[in-house]
Formats: sequence, C-alpha cells, structure tokens
Amino acid sequence: MTEIKTVPATEESLIVQNDTHGFDQNPNTEPPVMHDVLIDGQPAKAGVGSFGAYSTRIVLLFDPPHPEWGDEFATKYFIFDEKNPGVLNWGHDGKSFQIEKIAE
Repeated sequence: MTEIKTVPATEESLIVQNDTHGFDQNPNTEPPVMHDVLIDGQPAKAGVGSFGAYSTRIVLLFDPPHPEWGDEFATKYFIFDEKNPGVLNWGHDGKSFQIEKIAE
C-alpha cells in the first residue's frame, strides 16, 4: 500500500489558477482546477478563489460525501492559522478544519 504524502495547506497553495472573477471581461469557461486534499483525514478537492463571484472564498468538494457537510462546503469567512500549519478557521463560531494538501 502506498502512503499518501501531504503538506499542510495554505491559502496560497489552494488558489485556483484558472479562477474567474465577477468583473472579468472574458471569463474562463472551463471548470475550476481544484487541489487534492485531506480534510480532517477525509479526501476532498479544495480551492480558494472567486468562482465567478466578486469575493474570495474557499470551496471544498467531498467524495464520498462528508457526514456533516455533504458534497460541498463553501464560505467567505475563513483564515488559515499562522501558528498552526494547515488549520483553517472558518465562520464566526470558532470552528476549524485540518487541511493537508496531497503532494504530487
């Protein structure tokens, strides 16, 4: 069995390179290229970008579905913890995820 190698995720490491912004004159029509991650140990795809809107957000796509969040989780209210690598604090209630980016 092959061990999965990961590194703690950062906002910069999860940026969607082909992201589109609501103000783009000629928006990219291809689906966003997301990053393979583990969210609290569960496989997912993650990306930071505008996703066609006007503000930055983080989007997590779960496959299989997450027991609490289902297929998808997204929020504009997030910040990576500078003192704890890979910890994403989100919302207004002190909730967090551990995000490990799968190394290529």
